[in-house]
Amino acid sequence: MSHHEPTLWDKAKMGLIMGSSVGACLGCLIGFYSTMKFGPGPRGYLGTIGQYALGSGASFGFFMMIGSCIRTDDSVLSAEDRATLRAGMERWRAPVSPMAYYFAQNAKAQPK
Repeated sequence: MSHHEPTLWDKAKMGLIMGSSVGACLGCLIGFYSTMKFGPGPRGYLGTIGQYALGSGASFGFFMMIGSCIRTDDSVLSAEDRATLRAGMERWRAPVSPMAYYFAQNAKAQPK
């Protein structure tokens, strides 16, 4: 038995299924609350709750699918790659301006 990483498509499907099921459950709860508070409307109870469940499940499933694709790592970073990324982050770190340092020191020194 060999172990292999799931592909990007597998992870996207898993995110879609998980997000759709959570969104549908949440949509049922919101739809039930809405129909009890405001009435069922022209579609009836089941149609209104189903509409909430489908809409919520579709939108949450879509965003979970996108999120699971974004979080996918293609490979483990080597030590050299990590060092390169760390150096790049250090280069883009915003320096503290002298004026901000001056105001921070004076704000501590002045009594209120």
